[in-house]
Amino acid sequence: MTSRAQLRQGFTLIELLVVIAIISVLIGILLPALGSARASARAVREQAGMSQLLTAYAMYADDHRGKLMIGYLSDDHWATMVDDNSVPKDLGGRSVGSIVGKRYPWRLIPYLDFQFDGIYMDSKVTESLADTVDANSANFNDESLQYIASLYPSFGLNSYFVGGGANGDNLPWSEAGRRVFGKMHVDKLHQVRRPSYLMSFSSARSIAEPSLLPGYGMVEGYFIVKPPHLYSTSGRQWEDAYSENTEYPEANSGGVSLRHKGKGIAGMLDGHAEQWDWDDYNDMQHWSNNATSRDWEVQARLP
Repeated sequence: MTSRAQLRQGFTLIELLVVIAIISVLIGILLPALGSARASARAVREQAGMSQLLTAYAMYADDHRGKLMIGYLSDDHWATMVDDNSVPKDLGGRSVGSIVGKRYPWRLIPYLDFQFDGIYMDSKVTESLADTVDANSANFNDESLQYIASLYPSFGLNSYFVGGGANGDNLPWSEAGRRVFGKMHVDKLHQVRRPSYLMSFSSARSIAEPSLLPGYGMVEGYFIVKPPHLYSTSGRQWEDAYSENTEYPEANSGGVSLRHKGKGIAGMLDGHAEQWDWDDYNDMQHWSNNATSRDWEVQARLP
């Protein structure tokens, strides 16, 4: 005789609904964890890229008797490089020109064996540079792509206080500026009091130039980052709170990007990288070798 249990086959509608509900709950639990894992992986990848960049930066200093790379060259510095035949060159051995070469990326990339993918993390930039970032790609000999590469590395240099040189502000390096403010930056490694505390590079962001990256808006990269405080005569440079969607990244955070769950990657002069939050970045003792407090500013000298 066949029992009722043996005659029963498959699942009832209620049982199917229960299984579906359980699966839905599990998906709801797992998806945030997977998203968090991906975000953590991106941060780890960028931190590794920062470490490679710091190694290249140190190699440059070794080759130049401890002198730190200038973030943005003056006309005089460029003229000296032309005279020395030491201007940065593209993959074909041709000069990239002063507009591109004055920024740090094309002067530092040879120390990375022209492996661009380590310092360009934003897909908006890499897609514009080439279909895939490839050191052997002839695309990098295109002048417009060289220009994009010089503008939008993922990491901006703390050039006001490390190495010197800032696009659009010649005051700290002019004769008049030195008379008023003195020397602001360190230009040699031996001058740094706490290399493990002083930041050289940071995760950066900017608004794309429409002619270069039309319709892209925010780009997670720029070649320079600017400090929260600078001259005592100008007050605080940053806004009070970080904004992910600001139209003015420089005014909001000096171009610093907190793209990893409210944290950015900061590279120290001793060669290690850390994840920093808004509070860390607002400490001027991380920016300037001369800073004595969080809100320190460069003081004008009295006549």
